[in-house]
Amino acid sequence: MAHQSGIRVSADLAAAFVDALSSDSTVRALKISIVAESLEATSRALIQGTLEDDFAQLPQLLDASEPCYLAVRLDDTNEPSGGGSKWLLGTYVPDSANVRAKMLYASSKAAVTKALGESYFVDAIFGTTREEFSANGYRQHRRHVESSAPLTEREEEMQRVRQMESLAAETPTMDSRRQHVSGATVAMDDELRQALSEYIRGSTNFVLVAWDAATESFCLSRKAWLESSDDFVRAVPSDSPCYAFYWFGGSTSLFVYSCPTASNVRQRMVYSSFKYGFLVTVKQMGVDVHVKMEVDSLDELSSAAIAEEVEAKAAAEEAPRTVPTTQPKFKRPAPPGRPRTTPTLNPS
Repeated sequence: MAHQSGIRVSADLAAAFVDALSSDSTVRALKISIVAESLEATSRALIQGTLEDDFAQLPQLLDASEPCYLAVRLDDTNEPSGGGSKWLLGTYVPDSANVRAKMLYASSKAAVTKALGESYFVDAIFGTTREEFSANGYRQHRRHVESSAPLTEREEEMQRVRQMESLAAETPTMDSRRQHVSGATVAMDDELRQALSEYIRGSTNFVLVAWDAATESFCLSRKAWLESSDDFVRAVPSDSPCYAFYWFGGSTSLFVYSCPTASNVRQRMVYSSFKYGFLVTVKQMGVDVHVKMEVDSLDELSSAAIAEEVEAKAAAEEAPRTVPTTQPKFKRPAPPGRPRTTPTLNPS
């Protein structure tokens, strides 16, 4: 029952879920929290109507700053005992939660489904606000999952074009020259754009980007929903360069530029040259990057290394800025030909 975090499902939680599966159960949802290094059932909501009606109870189970999981029964009527009851696993991680709590809940999700029974959980949702676990929030989640092509893709593309035109019209500066040299107008295929749109919405948490030499553009290598940062490390190729995006802990957008020293020299040059421009382009598409990492070997990329980078970033953002109480006075430089030493008075 253990996962990489070492957190285990308690016997009480396992028993509570078995009871919820029974034909006479009235449980609509179980709130699952990490208590003393164990996963426990800390609250519940009862079936009072349809699934749509009962979603109104879920935000009341959530605290403002404490993460938790929600196991939500999707059936409007109870299945016979032993039947295929369908459940949703919600992961609630508010932005105000501390970094350690975010990491624990991100790395313990698989422990919940594996211990309680993966076959029961047919859907999963992640949210940082109570509203995302309302009936309207769940409807939006299902629309994103079931939609093969977002309606706003054309609008996003037009916005990107306008932004690029605005960038090109700016007065040349050192930064704008750097963007031009680094390939600010990088080309991407439609599959990659679609995957990045899903990454922005949170319907996928991992996107792997590759370079297609035939079309001279970036393309989608893989997209997936990964259960842990260990899965993310394993998904990064060890023999070729790549760009990778991953929602670490569900709330920290991580960008990794991996460039193995043993890979093809030409490939390494391509990824190195286009990295800055690629990040400019995806930012204009709406992709936020909170933490960036560059590695020459997968030995440098591990769950511990990622957590350390995330914690360092969080600590840097929370650290107060110190301002000197007194500013040094400006000293006028000595005129040419005059000594810079301070004259001394002869004693009288």
